[in-house]
Amino acid sequence: MIPFHPDESTQLYMSSDFDWLWSEPLSLAYNSDRLEDPRQTYRLLDAPLTRYLLGFGRSLAGLSALPVGWDWAKSWQDNATAGALPGQPLLNIGRVSLTLLLPFSLTFIYLAACSIRGRLSGFLAALLLGTHALVLVHARRAMAEGPLILAITGFLASLCIADRRPWMVGLAAALAFNAKQSAIGLLPVGLIAVVWLPTSIPQKWGRIVSNLIQFLIIFVGLTLALNPLFWQEPWLAARAAIQSRQDLLSRQFSDARQLFPEQVLESPWERGVMLLGHLYLAPPMFGEVGNYRAETAPAEKAYLAVPGHRLGRDPIGASLWLGLSLLGMVWVGRGAFRAASPLRRQPALMLLATAFQAAGMVLAIPLAWQRYSLPLVPFACLWAGIGATILLKMIQRFNVRTFKR
Repeated sequence: MIPFHPDESTQLYMSSDFDWLWSEPLSLAYNSDRLEDPRQTYRLLDAPLTRYLLGFGRSLAGLSALPVGWDWAKSWQDNATAGALPGQPLLNIGRVSLTLLLPFSLTFIYLAACSIRGRLSGFLAALLLGTHALVLVHARRAMAEGPLILAITGFLASLCIADRRPWMVGLAAALAFNAKQSAIGLLPVGLIAVVWLPTSIPQKWGRIVSNLIQFLIIFVGLTLALNPLFWQEPWLAARAAIQSRQDLLSRQFSDARQLFPEQVLESPWERGVMLLGHLYLAPPMFGEVGNYRAETAPAEKAYLAVPGHRLGRDPIGASLWLGLSLLGMVWVGRGAFRAASPLRRQPALMLLATAFQAAGMVLAIPLAWQRYSLPLVPFACLWAGIGATILLKMIQRFNVRTFKR
């Protein structure tokens, strides 16, 4: 059993938006007279995709949304008494609904790695993603990480056909952004991908403009369709959403500085080191703060006792993972700059996506919370899978030469 996280309650509570989206969508629009409405507050703060997927899953199962959201200021028992602790059937359905996305994520990461280094790298990248300790925890909860990983891997796979199917790149980028706003770093890479045509295609401005328009129509159109919050007063709602995110980050930063200052990251250097630590070394962390550690400790202990749930989360494993990732990036980057233009474009786009996503997170995330590193996990698996393929080929060539001697 995966340890419970209170944000699962929040997502299951907000899954009622799925019902309202079909019956009364304008009831989800921003209303300045409902500033104290907790549902509107969550709509301003959180991307919508996860709550719709959870709503779809529980509707198929004939279950209702959680009636009350989790209140972090209350005790575990008080939240349970208020009805904010989901029953096992609802929690299981929510988790299964998002866990079912994982096979598609594995398929997409396979296709992305295959496009650069062949089937073996695709298989290894998918294997690494499917057994990644952070994926096994966070992507199987009723939270945003499962849909986010699906959308990011889909985006990486779509880069292979960006010049021919720009709308697919726009679709993947929109899904990633609407799964979690931290994926906004993929947007500029998507724009570059659809306007950078291979030399085998005539460089016509009409084709470039058409690709750009298709991308933007899908990205903007899908984002608006998934966010009825902006339908009536878009500019006012956008300002309120930006202000709400800034206020939340300020409160989190202030509370962290006061209660657990070791989690506050002042400089980009500290943030980068912490991201690498969470990505490759730190064992799975089940919560960001210790409010309910006593209640979740037994489930955490039982989870970590299962073989494979901490696979590679030690200095040796971390060194191997990091070494393979760097080998993959350096080798592919080196080859891209030496190759002809048609072969250079694909790996260059993958490297750009990695750089933009990592840079955006380093600049925007000042707290050492492991869950925030999840957007980089698909990139780490992609490059480690490619790096492992390169290493195996090198060993094979070395053995062949040794045998011939």
